[in-house]
Amino acid sequence: MIEMEEYLLKNAVNVSHMLLDPFIPRARVLVDMTCGNGHDTAFLAARMAQDASLYAFDIQDKAIASTRKRLCDERLFSDRVHLLQGSHDQLLEQIPGVVDLIVFNLGYLPSGDHSLHTTSEITVKAIKIGLHKIAKNGIIMLAAYPGTDAGAVEANAVRAYLQTVPQKDYDVSMWQPLNQIHCPPQLYIVQKRG
Repeated sequence: MIEMEEYLLKNAVNVSHMLLDPFIPRARVLVDMTCGNGHDTAFLAARMAQDASLYAFDIQDKAIASTRKRLCDERLFSDRVHLLQGSHDQLLEQIPGVVDLIVFNLGYLPSGDHSLHTTSEITVKAIKIGLHKIAKNGIIMLAAYPGTDAGAVEANAVRAYLQTVPQKDYDVSMWQPLNQIHCPPQLYIVQKRG
């Protein structure tokens, strides 16, 4: 049984998981663009269909190793899960066919080198690729972190780009806490129209 705490509206990742939950079992190809410590990858792997494939990317070998360990510890690692090291924009282009669900958790690896982080140029490029690869009714979720200088630049670039996405082709929305101090994470939700 799913713990109710998973559905608390306390942050962008929780809201992302809550919104994705009903779509995951129907997805055939899922992509975690920034696997980090493996939290999103494990969330997807635990809920995906038996005939689905999950791709998890990260530029850091430490993140790939951490994700592999989490999946193994939770008994979620299988031949249907593909962990690939490299830039998420390049790796996404290599996935054959359409993708049903894409998740970005931007920023830096919490337990890693904070000077290594996603960048607005690469992220916007990856979003553009994702918009072309996403299936009809498919979903792209992006958690952005404007609390650092680099994160603010990236979050602003993501927002600016997503505001230009044609409404006739995609539904785009944003969620963010209003009463949190500092700069809380932002969640962008994109769904390709059917």
